[in-house]
Amino acid sequence: MLLIIEALLLILAALGQDHRTAVDGQIFPLDMALNSVDDNYDGCTKEMVNLVKTKYLEKEMQSNFANAWKHAEKNYKPPGDNLTKNHSIAIYVYTNSKFEIYKDFNNAVRDEKKNYQNKKFKWLSLHFLLTDAIQILKKTQKGCMLTYRGTNVDFNENVLNKEVRFGSFASSSFNHTKTKKFGKKSCFVIYTYEGANLTKYSKYDKEEDELIPLYETFKVTAVKKRKHQKDLWCDTVFTLKSSGKRSDLNCALFKKPPKTKTKS
Repeated sequence: MLLIIEALLLILAALGQDHRTAVDGQIFPLDMALNSVDDNYDGCTKEMVNLVKTKYLEKEMQSNFANAWKHAEKNYKPPGDNLTKNHSIAIYVYTNSKFEIYKDFNNAVRDEKKNYQNKKFKWLSLHFLLTDAIQILKKTQKGCMLTYRGTNVDFNENVLNKEVRFGSFASSSFNHTKTKKFGKKSCFVIYTYEGANLTKYSKYDKEEDELIPLYETFKVTAVKKRKHQKDLWCDTVFTLKSSGKRSDLNCALFKKPPKTKTKS
């Protein structure tokens, strides 16, 4: 039983981590993630629901994503809280570490703003279904939630009092002891208003998991170092307090793609 519990904790922690690969000494930016796919579909939800059903989902059923989706169709949790079957399947796909969809998905979400604008983004269905599920769940999960996130990469520490975003969907835990074993370099104390508790629909429902959308903005209110404060669970701990939302790509799929300028 102990081995099973430890295995579950390893899996859940992996979902919460930042999966970018760092070379020795590499420091990642902690900023507004301006190249991210930050559409929050404000004003075009109905149109997206229709497109996912009639076009995008079928088109995106390829290779590993197709396998993960078919597996989830047989194992997803019965939807409640006004979620649909596809919402529940999408959450199951995202949280299932067997197929590691979350890695490729979040890497694309973090950097493929131009592809999204040009309708070449390959994760339209999963991006929308996760975003929509979070927003639906937030209608009943009111207020600010305190969560924790651990990573094994270094971030720029010169960010005190600046606004930042995660730039991808960010898993976090309600208990920092669940994250400290797996993310010892940079950790986050997060006060989120836009994140939602997905536990009921997760592949792994033994631990509570809060998923934060990439359009939520945060103010960095503290940056603490273990070399100055020995009781910290990470080398660096950033405290983030929700400051609002920013969606540069809101409903961008329903606007004309930007024209490309060429020099003669």
